[in-house]
Amino acid sequence: MTKWRNKIKILLLGIMLLMNVGVFAQVDKLNRAQHLYEVKDIDNAVGCIDSIVRHPETKNDYTLWSLRAFIYFEKYKRGDRQKLNSPLRDSVVASVRKSMKLKPDANYVTQNKKLITTIASGYYNLAKNLLQDSIDDVKSLKAYNKYKEVFLLGDPTAVLTAKDIEYYLAVGSLFSDIFINDNANLKAQKTAKVALLKVLELQPDNAAANINLGLMAFNVGVNLSRSMGFDTDLTQADIIQENVAKLAKQAEQYILKVYKIDNANKKAVEALWLTYRMLFDDKKADEFKQKCIELGIKVD
Repeated sequence: MTKWRNKIKILLLGIMLLMNVGVFAQVDKLNRAQHLYEVKDIDNAVGCIDSIVRHPETKNDYTLWSLRAFIYFEKYKRGDRQKLNSPLRDSVVASVRKSMKLKPDANYVTQNKKLITTIASGYYNLAKNLLQDSIDDVKSLKAYNKYKEVFLLGDPTAVLTAKDIEYYLAVGSLFSDIFINDNANLKAQKTAKVALLKVLELQPDNAAANINLGLMAFNVGVNLSRSMGFDTDLTQADIIQENVAKLAKQAEQYILKVYKIDNANKKAVEALWLTYRMLFDDKKADEFKQKCIELGIKVD
């Protein structure tokens, strides 16, 4: 960092020799901004650097915008890391974006990318925390989308498919568990389904996504079946049974995809045994019951 700051001074002083005398005041401000940054007087450093980048003679110097990004980052670290909406973080990103547009040299490109990668990682961690700790899928998704936007600023050629799968699978798994435990929570069902289908769009053979979608359908079928009582009329009972069968076939569709790839997948084998029982397919139910026993899965 010391070499980087010294390079700012050398480049700027060289430029100032070719400019009018009024610009020398900006050199003093730059020196002051750097000093304040080094002694951690960040609030005053912010005022100094903002004055310099607004000056018409220095506003197009990428070295200054990079320095501004680091100064604002220092202030951001002191209290805004856990905030989804942070003007300080926005200022860091905007400063890096401006520096990059001014075609910095390789050294500054490297410094900018390191800083922007740190900001992107912060957004990703925030997305995970909002999901796991706060169970807030809306804010979590907003943080995740900001992660991708900022990450691509540092590396426009990056492919984030793996991260998309990881993130949407986490959302789908969390909310499918919530829904399976509470079928009345239709928001959880919708959130889980949208996320898991997004995973399958990116990776059709994803085992966890297929299993979760299958178990959600199976669970709805179980609860629907339990809704029938001795006083349920025959017409209504037939409708319920028809819907239960549709849900079981839907579950089968997802779970079979996993089983065909890995016939030793315990979750898939057990789910298929239960699904075929729901479909009153005794032959297949017995077949998968035996597979459960072979895999050490407890059966009743």
